[in-house]
Amino acid sequence: MTARQVTSVFDGTTGGTDRSGRRTHIIQLLRDAKNPLSAAEVADAVGIHVNTARFHLESLVDVGLATRESETRLEPGRRRILYTGTLPNQTHERAQGYRLLSQFLVAKIATSHPEMGPDMYEVGSQWGKYLTARPDPSEVFTAEELDQKLVEKLDALWFAPELVHGPKPYLVLHNCPFYDSASRSPSVVCQLHVGMLNGSLEELRSSHRVTEILPRERPHLCRALLGPRSNDDNTAVPMVLPDEAQHAMDIEAVEESPDEVNAWASVTSIA
Repeated sequence: MTARQVTSVFDGTTGGTDRSGRRTHIIQLLRDAKNPLSAAEVADAVGIHVNTARFHLESLVDVGLATRESETRLEPGRRRILYTGTLPNQTHERAQGYRLLSQFLVAKIATSHPEMGPDMYEVGSQWGKYLTARPDPSEVFTAEELDQKLVEKLDALWFAPELVHGPKPYLVLHNCPFYDSASRSPSVVCQLHVGMLNGSLEELRSSHRVTEILPRERPHLCRALLGPRSNDDNTAVPMVLPDEAQHAMDIEAVEESPDEVNAWASVTSIA
């Protein structure tokens, strides 16, 4: 048996061609750069011709994964065109269209079926398995390595994840691509996302599962606690929604590392 390859679902950055893989690389460069990049800088970093880089950059602008601006210059001369990476929940008309569609659908589910949390978890679990390539039977990974594979998938889906190790490991999700819908109906959207996480972990044959989700500890920041899998993995995960008093206590309990603070700051600076 060989590892199952998943290439038929477009997740926002990845795909089944060399071109899509190259654009994934460019998206990562733009998102990680402290300052906007020119086509020449991208071409040098990726190892391609500047015209090829410009073609990819303009394609990313067209689908809302990058923005374009003219360089501000004090001295005479031609201004360069600079590019910045974006997140899908920012103000691009195509992203707004998908976001509006998600709000319509989530609102209908939440009002017509208020107890849909377990069903949404199951749907998310099925998709998590489908979007994840199962390791080859001969491959052996530690729980930490499998968690990292989940982080890489979440990164491709624009959740801006961070894995915090320790006796009680957890995932910090610095961005929610469906923030507006999740804020209005967390029992629908958050359970869908948690199901996706656990479906992916199950497909990876990991011993870990998300055991609890704490949405909106900060705007665009959620925390997913990881623990041993149980015999009852097909049920919705407990979700702790912070009220005004509990909110401050939960944030204090995160005990953020400097790296986590910096990662949070980098996301909010472009959100």
